[in-house]
Amino acid sequence: MLQKTKAALAGAALALACAACAPASPASQAAPAATSRPSATASLSGGDHAQAQSAPGLPVSSWDAAGEQGAKDTAAEAIALFARPGVDQRAWITDLAPLLSPAYRSEAEYIDPARVPVSRVLAGPVLQAPAGDPMTVKAAFTTDAGEWVVLLHRAGAGQPWLVEAIASKDA
Repeated sequence: MLQKTKAALAGAALALACAACAPASPASQAAPAATSRPSATASLSGGDHAQAQSAPGLPVSSWDAAGEQGAKDTAAEAIALFARPGVDQRAWITDLAPLLSPAYRSEAEYIDPARVPVSRVLAGPVLQAPAGDPMTVKAAFTTDAGEWVVLLHRAGAGQPWLVEAIASKDA
């Protein structure tokens, strides 16, 4: 019984303490008055220091003949290295890894090449570039295991195409 009384008193004390912290009415919640002003104003001049006129913009990548050929070459090399079910797994990933993005490389390390159904590329690549996105492209291939797609991405103008995924068209 004594514990219940102590708990009730502690609860009442806590409620009173919280009530004392709460504002009495909405009118007492006036915005605080500004107490200080900045002692200096911002200036765009550099005083006695030279200032850059403007920073150069980032290079804009566009879909051009060189970018298209680079995408085709990378995709063709990647699918050729991918479609080797008879190769040892360690050799398979070692050969393929330089063409892969870091994220896809981590995934591809767990692929067993013996389970890859593709062993021959019959035609391709046929590129499918999303409108307005010169940084990403799909390369479609006809293989002995049906249609397969290599998804490529580049980080910027002049950067290499890296494989983000290789999968059957139906996947």
